[in-house]
Amino acid sequence: MEKRYGVLRFIATLWKVLAWVALVVGILGAIAMLVGGFAGGLLDETTMRQMGLPPNFSGAFLGIGGFVGVLIVAVLQFFGLYAFGEIISVFLSIEENTRAARLWMERSMLPPQPMM
Repeated sequence: MEKRYGVLRFIATLWKVLAWVALVVGILGAIAMLVGGFAGGLLDETTMRQMGLPPNFSGAFLGIGGFVGVLIVAVLQFFGLYAFGEIISVFLSIEENTRAARLWMERSMLPPQPMM
């Protein structure tokens, strides 16, 4: 049986690829947030001392918090985009299986061929 709706199949695959790209970019962004938080904390030691806080506390705290936050958002975005691609694939599979069932039922209702 031929595959129909080639463009929709392409779009479903595109959503899945975009999900992986978004996850990779999100992980890289989370790592950049972590490194930037630690680097920013090291650059701002005098301000932290003037406020009475440990000098590396804000950079480490913001870096780790930003890392976790960006990572959670990236994973949620990945699941959303990938699920959207899967929804399209499921609808296409339902259509294909329905068409196959209809063809099977039509063939089974035909009278049997006489044997020669």
